[in-house]
Amino acid sequence: MEFKTVEALVSVGARYVGRAPTFDVEPGWWSEVEAITRHLDELLGVPTLVLRLVHADEALIGRGGRVVYHVEALGEPRPGVLDGTPLPDWDSIIAAQPLRSTWAEVGGPSRLIAWAQSVIGPHDAVQVKTWNLSCLMRFPGAWAKATSRFCSVDADIIEHVRRYDETLAPAVLATSREDRWSLLAHAPGTDCWEPDRPSVESVVPRWVAAQVALAEEVDELDAPRLLPDELADEVAALIPRVALSDDEVSRLLKLVDRLPAIVGELESAGLPISLVHGDFHPGNWRSDGTQRVIVDWADTFIGHPATDIRHLHDFLPAEKREHAREVWSAAWLRELPGCEPLRALRPMSVLGPLTYALMYQRFLDNIEPDERIYHQDDPAICLRSALDVAGCEL
Repeated sequence: MEFKTVEALVSVGARYVGRAPTFDVEPGWWSEVEAITRHLDELLGVPTLVLRLVHADEALIGRGGRVVYHVEALGEPRPGVLDGTPLPDWDSIIAAQPLRSTWAEVGGPSRLIAWAQSVIGPHDAVQVKTWNLSCLMRFPGAWAKATSRFCSVDADIIEHVRRYDETLAPAVLATSREDRWSLLAHAPGTDCWEPDRPSVESVVPRWVAAQVALAEEVDELDAPRLLPDELADEVAALIPRVALSDDEVSRLLKLVDRLPAIVGELESAGLPISLVHGDFHPGNWRSDGTQRVIVDWADTFIGHPATDIRHLHDFLPAEKREHAREVWSAAWLRELPGCEPLRALRPMSVLGPLTYALMYQRFLDNIEPDERIYHQDDPAICLRSALDVAGCEL
């Protein structure tokens, strides 16, 4: 079991009221905050909400170690439980930051909760997750989610998907596109981190069928673009911005020169540009044993659909990968006779990591400095992964 050691800097509104005694919680992922607010609610005697990460002494990126959060108390804390010593850098912590997520601002999570309650009634909210990509609140039978300005809006994407398969994603209860808020019905069951064969055979073909249909309306979808034929220019511009060795830079430039040919190989498979889920791993599938839905649509983008099967491949244990490829290929052949889906897999093994390198750099370019620690190494990791796959050809 992995823990993180939490330090909470507590404010009432923007007024600093003290530091909570350190405590350990699991899970150790920095973005998971349910156990933090549960502990602080009891300690302080008032409801609390985590606004943002202020600092992390990394053990592994994204989890473990000592983590400092700004926490908003929704009332005056119980006397004597906080260290009220003035914090010299509080003004800088609370200062406005142009790239700060709306839910990381004082009052931000409360606004999301109030909006959801205006739809479903005065049910209690549990803050489950908060970081630079999203804030997630659980209600009885529903979930409220806020997403960043550079991500897709879950409810908006889901409404498009459900027009072709209403069983593939949770029902949308409400949307605020201006605020980038989604209110979704709860998907019963459990996450499919270790998917069985029936789950793969249910989820993958239905998603392929939706992608075929959605390919006809990519110009109308409000989602970022990460297109294969634009990769060469975008990766060339990215390379100088990433901390790489001279040898890695040299090899990446050679790879960029080869990208038009690799993209041509991808296009020869005959699959259309469509909506890509973007984080298509089985942990984002929910199953109650009968119904299976895909969740977490904020990373969707317009791109090549083989990106998703490559991402799934990387999450599955080795013994389950061939089955997933076969199911995926058969689904495409049913939906688009004459295509050659398996021809897309080899070029996507190189183009996929490059695509994610660009995605992560977009994250870094659009989040406040304190939160960049989540993703700061990701572009380099992805670029090196592409080099590893290209291997001796470079």
